[in-house]
Amino acid sequence: MINGRTGVAMRELLLKIRALLLRFGAADERAAATAVTLGLLEEGDLFALGERVEPVGETAARNSVAATDALAAAGAAYALQRRGEDAVIAAWVDGCHLDRALEMAAALGLPLIMLCACRESELDELSSRVMAADVSCVPADGRSVMKLMPALRLAVDRAREGDGSTLIECVVDQLSDDEDAESGPLERLDSVLIVEGYA
Repeated sequence: MINGRTGVAMRELLLKIRALLLRFGAADERAAATAVTLGLLEEGDLFALGERVEPVGETAARNSVAATDALAAAGAAYALQRRGEDAVIAAWVDGCHLDRALEMAAALGLPLIMLCACRESELDELSSRVMAADVSCVPADGRSVMKLMPALRLAVDRAREGDGSTLIECVVDQLSDDEDAESGPLERLDSVLIVEGYA
């Protein structure tokens, strides 16, 4: 169990993420990463949803998450950068224009976090494309809040400090030996909350 100020902050973050998971529907393969990302972003940061780019608070109020054209997300991040705003933009991206968006993100050091749901079988090919563009690429278990959190925290910190963009490969079909296939992100998070004494 984590005590003190760090423990209180972690408890608040995990409970916020849990509430977001409930809102987005824990069965959606994008729910865990969306909830963690919104939990880690700050006021003034943005989340791209479909054709819209919204402040974090407004995004959290919506009940669904749509993928954005990767080039449109990069363009929105470039606009933030040009205006000198100290903000980060996160977006679920689809394969449309991904290579061009990655090149733009690398060339301009954009404050952009791209989330991409992928199958384990697609991981090598996607990682190769991202690394060829010289953008940071981090695979993470897309169904586990606790496994996503370090990758997303690093991506948010990198973007906020001006160290460039990150693509988070949210693997949605990978099970470790000790995981129950029926156990979703919400059930796993509830177990952590109970074990840590947060709930």
